[in-house]
Amino acid sequence: MFRFKNSRQVKAVLGASCGVAACLAVSMAASPASADEAAKLLTIAASAAPGSLDPTKTSNGGVQSFYQELAYAPLLDKDAKGNLVAGLASKWGWEPGAEGTRFDLTIRKGALFADGEPVTATAVANSLNFFAKNGSGPTAASYSTWKVTAKGGDQVVIETSKPSPILADLLTPYNVGGNIMSPKGLADPAALATATFGAGPYVYDPAQSVAGDHYTYTPNKNYYDRDKVKFDKVVIKVVANNNSALQALRSGQIDLFTGDPTQVASVKRSNLSVISAPSGFAALFLVDWKGTLVPALGNQKVRQALNFAIARADIAKVVFGDLGKPLDQPNTPGWDAYSLALENTYPYDVNRAKKLLKEGGYPNGFTMNILYTAFEPTSTKVIQAVAQQLSKIGVTVNLTGASNFTELNADLASKKFSGFAMMWGGQTQFANTNQLWQPNSSANFFRNSVDGLDPAFAAYLSSTLATRSATAQAVQKVIVDQALTVPIALVQSPWFANPKLKGFALDPTGNPVGPVYWSK
Repeated sequence: MFRFKNSRQVKAVLGASCGVAACLAVSMAASPASADEAAKLLTIAASAAPGSLDPTKTSNGGVQSFYQELAYAPLLDKDAKGNLVAGLASKWGWEPGAEGTRFDLTIRKGALFADGEPVTATAVANSLNFFAKNGSGPTAASYSTWKVTAKGGDQVVIETSKPSPILADLLTPYNVGGNIMSPKGLADPAALATATFGAGPYVYDPAQSVAGDHYTYTPNKNYYDRDKVKFDKVVIKVVANNNSALQALRSGQIDLFTGDPTQVASVKRSNLSVISAPSGFAALFLVDWKGTLVPALGNQKVRQALNFAIARADIAKVVFGDLGKPLDQPNTPGWDAYSLALENTYPYDVNRAKKLLKEGGYPNGFTMNILYTAFEPTSTKVIQAVAQQLSKIGVTVNLTGASNFTELNADLASKKFSGFAMMWGGQTQFANTNQLWQPNSSANFFRNSVDGLDPAFAAYLSSTLATRSATAQAVQKVIVDQALTVPIALVQSPWFANPKLKGFALDPTGNPVGPVYWSK
């Protein structure tokens, strides 16, 4: 229902007869809101519609997370300092003597799903097991080995076949699986795509929504902490063009969106709020590193050549301005995998790139098909620049845009593309490896193994707190040496907000705190 072939179709749904900001102005002018009404209405602009409202199929990070966070309560949450705080779980921790493999939760007493059913240990266990079995989003692989059982009315035990050092983080909204689905939702999986079945502060209201255009959420009368429900209505408006979104923010028609770094100066001149932090990176992720589609990519020297051919500093400056800097590894500072020793591994060197192509057996280059997130304007600019620079060493890149994450996953699953380009959030080595480079990873569509990865990752999983960073960075070195990605730029993603919006903040990893912390 939410599938679009390209960004033009998204814009067509928004309305062909007027620009987005103009359409918003017309609709709001017809029924002007009082100051009190405006304080009770929160409007967020998103660059793309959700591929699905189903938590097992959604993406994580940025505005895309809000489609879920508004309606689904997580087991654990994070505050603005990055600390774990209670959600549907009131207590949590590793079982003594079973750290890394057995995790216990105590479920909050009295919590209800929006449909009135109680949030019990059995309901939580069933939701987690359902996600572990059916999850297909970017975080799904991290849950695939879980076995979850209920003990009594409020005790839940999570067992993993392999150590999971970030299990608690996987129960927070950013990683999606901890957003608990009700028994009614699990009983009708098809309905999860177009309705919400959570215990969060709001409920998706299809009667006030138009798929592909705007998504309206109203208060959940059964939410366990009604004092945190600050708005009478939350609307996520799909605005594909960042300039239109900025016009709407200036005129007070929206309250929040994540925009283009090149807009920062203009936003500040408008006395609007700018909130930013290092939160992710732009990269080309290769999935055909064994050369199934394009034999050239099966050669390590060829993949390294791609990295040497990129003028990272130039792209970072042009696309992201002061909010971007060159990046040689697929992660961001502050996470266990990020290594200072790997900085500047691939300095810009066209001659060296051509030499490696020749040594790899492809002196005249080759052609590859790459999918990219057309709904991310900055990611689009980055991959277009990358394609232009790779052409200088004889590598032709055919680009195809996906207009939402569901389309991106479906097209990659067709195995017609050698890689994908998008913005990616920083995270632990455990999450990155499980999502990208294991044979069963959700983004490893060719189910390839990585030379040298298994022993390095095993050492990471069995490491102590004192040695975890060193072992995580040893895994990172394998990934960088094998050139499985072409990282481009470390980015501070800017959020632009109505100054009246209070409580919106980014945690130390650059992710926004949830809507329960906001007010106007």
